[in-house]
This record gives sequence, C-alpha cells and structure tokens, in this order.
Amino acid sequence: MNSMLFKETNWSALTEMKNACLDMLQRKNDGFHADRLFGAVPWSMETNGCPVGFFALQNGWDGGKMLTGFYLEKAYIVQAADLLSRIITEFSVTAALVASNDAPFVALAFEKMHALGTSFVMQAYNFTYAPPARPAEFGRECLVPVQPSEYEEMNRLTDKQWDGCFDNPAFRFFALEKDGETLGYGSIFPVLQDESRMDIGNFTLPQHRQRGVGRSLLINLAQIVLNEGKTPVAGCWYGNKESILTIKSSGFLPETRLFYIKFI
Repeated sequence: MNSMLFKETNWSALTEMKNACLDMLQRKNDGFHADRLFGAVPWSMETNGCPVGFFALQNGWDGGKMLTGFYLEKAYIVQAADLLSRIITEFSVTAALVASNDAPFVALAFEKMHALGTSFVMQAYNFTYAPPARPAEFGRECLVPVQPSEYEEMNRLTDKQWDGCFDNPAFRFFALEKDGETLGYGSIFPVLQDESRMDIGNFTLPQHRQRGVGRSLLINLAQIVLNEGKTPVAGCWYGNKESILTIKSSGFLPETRLFYIKFI
C-alpha cells in the first residue's frame, strides 16, 4: 500500500475516472457540489505508474484543507481506509465535504470521524428534477433575460446572491416581471465538468414573497433547460427552510444531502 503515490494533476488527465465518478453519483448533484469537487485541486493515486484513483483538495472553511472528492477503482477499495488516513495526515486535512450518494466516500469519512471522535454538520440539500404537481403561478411569458446593463441593480436587489458571477459568460440571468414590475430573478449555469446538467437558482424580492414567484422561476427555468436537452438540478443550504419548501413545490426531489465531516 505504501507504494501508492500521490501526484498533483488536472481534471483533463482524469477524464475517464471523473466520468466514472459522475456515473456512480448518478449525475444527481448540484452546481455547488460540482464547484467544490471539480473546482478543487485534483491528485491522482498511482501504483506502478498507473492512476487508479483520485482525490480533490481545496482550502477549507476552518483554515485547514478540505477533502471534497475521493475515488478509487474497485480493485483498490481494500486500501481505501489506509489511503484516506495518509491523505489526512500528509495534507493536513481538517474536514471533508461528502455527498450522501457517494457511498464509498461516505462510509470512509464517517468511519474516520467515528475513530477520531469528531462530528459532522448537515450542509446542504441536492435536488433532482421531477415535473411539478401544479403549473407555475406566473407563466413563461413573464420571464425576460437580464441585460448586462442591469447586472448592478440585480446584484443590489438580490443581496449579492450572484456576486462574482456576472462576468462569467456561461451564466444566464432572467427576471420575472408582471405588469412592468420585477418580482424576482433567476439563473441558469452549466454544472462544472458535466455538460448534461444545468444548475438553476432563484431569488424572490422580499415584497413579492408568498405569491409563487420562486416556484414560477424554478419551473420556467427548468423548462428552458429541458427544452435544450439538458437536466436541471438545484441545491439549497440545509437550514434554509423557506427555499427548501419552494424547491420541493416546484417538483424537485430532495434525494441527496451534503455532509461537512470534521476530522479535528
């Protein structure tokens, strides 16, 4: 096992294993999870000069390193626990962000947490698409693209929810308008490293809440994504109860969770 080498690499060099990992996850996770995983620095695990797995590291939320991905080919799973311990020690890893549908990583991380006597936090929900039970209160005709000249005002009105995203040409922004008044905003963004899925988000202006604005945004944005032959996904912080209800009422299913597992 000590012959296993860790080498910093890039995601293009791990395409086959990256896609195998996505298939294992059934491509259900949202853009937040994808950004934490594929926006991190990938390291290959190699034996006899051949990559047999990878892990992903980025700066953590507590000052240490956070492990956001861990994947091994089946023939090497027997070494997984020892390899995880090596990674935690050699890279000063203090926590892991783990998706509930990543069964091998979940098992390893919780086992290590138990051995260390540490704890975990419920981080977020990941939602997969299903048709809504009832139509949107505001139809597709109410959805209009946001122009670049309007980004500054949108950023102000949405409490900077998309701050830092407006310069990214991959983002598309929309306003939900009725009778000349803006009720809320939404976005569509391709999931990192997975062209089959698009992440959608929404923000209802405070004075227009409880009117179906949020679910109308999600339903209409999801339909745009579906019409383009892609799959819409959504996510939400675990403690945001109002947003969770909105996403559920839009037809999305809370199938998976993200856990923040502490190693210190």
